[in-house]
Formats: sequence, C-alpha cells, structure tokens
Amino acid sequence: MNELFNFYTLISTEISAAIIIFNILLSFLLQLVVIWVYKKTHRGLSYSESFLFTLVIIGVLGTVIMMVVQGNLIGAFALLGAFSLIRFRTIVKETRDVAFVFFALAIGVAVGTNNYSIALIATVMMSLIILVMWKYAWGTKGNSRGIGYVLTIASHGSLDIDVLKKTIMEFSSLYELLHAKYREGRGGHYAFSLHFEKNEDLHVLENRLKKIDNIENIEFITSKHSVEY
Repeated sequence: MNELFNFYTLISTEISAAIIIFNILLSFLLQLVVIWVYKKTHRGLSYSESFLFTLVIIGVLGTVIMMVVQGNLIGAFALLGAFSLIRFRTIVKETRDVAFVFFALAIGVAVGTNNYSIALIATVMMSLIILVMWKYAWGTKGNSRGIGYVLTIASHGSLDIDVLKKTIMEFSSLYELLHAKYREGRGGHYAFSLHFEKNEDLHVLENRLKKIDNIENIEFITSKHSVEY
C-alpha cells in the first residue's frame, strides 16, 4: 500500500499526477476557446475540421512537452532534434491559420510551465483582439463578412467574362475570378470565389446565370463543407 502511495507522491524530479492531469485538462479547455474564436471569425473558402482537431492536439502537446523538458535543458535540445526530423506535408494556405497554430501552442506552453495567469489572460485578451478585428473587418477591402462560396460554371461554348462579372457583381458583396479555361469543341470551365450577404442572393444569381447562352452547368461549393479549393 505504501508503494502505491509513493507512486503518486510528488518527488523532486517529477510532477505530481494531479498537476499533470490538471494541466492537460486546462490546456484542452483553453484550446476549445481558441477553436471557437477561429470558427467565429473564419471567412475564407478553405475550411477544414482536421485543422481544428490539429489545433487542439498541438496545444495540448505543447503543454505535455513543456512538462517533460521543464528544468531539463538537455532534454529540450533532444526533443528539438527529434521534431526537426518531422516533415509537414500539409500546405497552410492562409497565413491567418499559422497565427492560430502559434496561438494554440503559446497557450499550451504557458500551461505546461505552470504560468496559469499568463495562459488565462492571454487567451482572453487575444480572443478579444481577434474578435474586434473580425467585427470591424480590419485589413479587408469592402465588406467581406458574407457567406463564402466557390462558383463553378461549365459551358458548351465560350463565355463573355465581362458579362459574367457584371451579373455576379449585382448579387455578390465581393468576388474574384479564380480561373477561366476554354477549348474549342470541349467547352469551357470558369470559377469564381464570392461572398453573399444573404443565402437568397445565391438562388437569384443562379437563375440569372442560367439565362446566359452556352452555360451548361452551375455549381456552388460552400466553404462550410469544403476543405479547400
């Protein structure tokens, strides 16, 4: 019985099991806040559930790593060498996503080093900063807080790009031509990224586009369910 008790007793070279569990749970809860802020402020067309899962794992692992190497400089360098062997194959398309990775990791590191005040205050303050920037659309051109879609158009023959842009402009708060491809005898393929203030605008635009000659098929891909374009 004494041996079992000693197993859970804090000794000079280890962290108690209670602190380990508390740190992991606290880090997990704070990562959920980071995820909520990310989902609340996301406006792009590349949305991935696996990225949110990764944010949580990175943050919690940051906590575990800091508990492992705490006060152990040699262990920290050994761990850094091990991580240098990892090759990340996933391309992060938005620099904003990289910032959230650092956000989650910084919170995890703070919890892992028992700096609970820093972790809590930083989570609250950074979340407020991000929410304020999102609300007032800092760094954006015009109002781009609408619902994001990728519009793809297949045609029998060539289409007038200016006509397409003029039609889209009537309903979309923000749009951009992604690509336009046409081959004689094979038809054309066109793609636009665009935002709608209201879902109803999507259906009205679809009906307007169907009236344009040579258009064969129209598809809208919403960023809510698509990983990337």
